[in-house]
Amino acid sequence: MARHDLVIRRWTSIAQRLPNTYQEKLLAFQKHVLKLRKTHNYTMGATGNVDETPVFFEMPGESTVNKAGEKTVHVRTAGAEKQRCTVMLGITADGNKLPPFVIFKRKTLPKEKLPPGILVRVQEKGWMTEELYLDWLKSVWFRRPGALLRQRSMLVVDSFRSHLTENVKVKMRQEKSDMVVIPGGMTGMLQPLDVSINRPFKSHLRRFYRDWRCGSTEMTPTGRLKKPSLSQMCEWIVAAWNTIPEEMVSKSFKVTSISNAMDGTEDDAVWLTSPDSETSSESDIDSNESSDEQ
Repeated sequence: MARHDLVIRRWTSIAQRLPNTYQEKLLAFQKHVLKLRKTHNYTMGATGNVDETPVFFEMPGESTVNKAGEKTVHVRTAGAEKQRCTVMLGITADGNKLPPFVIFKRKTLPKEKLPPGILVRVQEKGWMTEELYLDWLKSVWFRRPGALLRQRSMLVVDSFRSHLTENVKVKMRQEKSDMVVIPGGMTGMLQPLDVSINRPFKSHLRRFYRDWRCGSTEMTPTGRLKKPSLSQMCEWIVAAWNTIPEEMVSKSFKVTSISNAMDGTEDDAVWLTSPDSETSSESDIDSNESSDEQ
């Protein structure tokens, strides 16, 4: 480093690590949210965020115990590593967690008994659609605690196309709910669920799956391990969601500049270390094999 005239520097403001276009998007988002909050004076319970995240039926970990020296280690699974469902999570700035909304890839609703505290829907590809998003608004967002008072609310969403259709915008206006859209490429900084909640939620899911797999020896008629049932997946989703603390939820809105005090006394909250963030890769559950590079 001395030979090449290099020194270690520490960034002191967000401008040093963000391109100009991202700085502009960030500032525009913060100004827009602050303007809406000053105009409508939303309560914390009426300030929310929603996001879809994939949950896989098989979640083998990245590492295992094996004898040293072997180049390839095979991990036994039921072969459903790429089978997944879509889980829609919703939170509010007062720390409240809305019921999970799960979309399974099938044509008919499951007949097995499902746990309370979760809403289950089906779609041929297991994806969120405009129809299902309107269903979520009606079944979850407009029925959240305090929603019957019909006070004005604000919902922060990403730019997924199902969130931004004309029918959705009309419904939001009818229910006096303002939609704030996070600029493209900025969800990793401005979406509370992405910044703080999704990763610990999935970590709990993997723990439940690992504990279940260690104790499950059920086989299919063809001699393969059984994959988790739909009811089992729903139980894990509810349990993992209940494990997320309210403090983490409320803090996630502060580190994303959504619920900070409007008098500026909490502006430094954006520099607090977020509880966790979701990685964009699902490589830890897409592979049956792990390599020993020791």
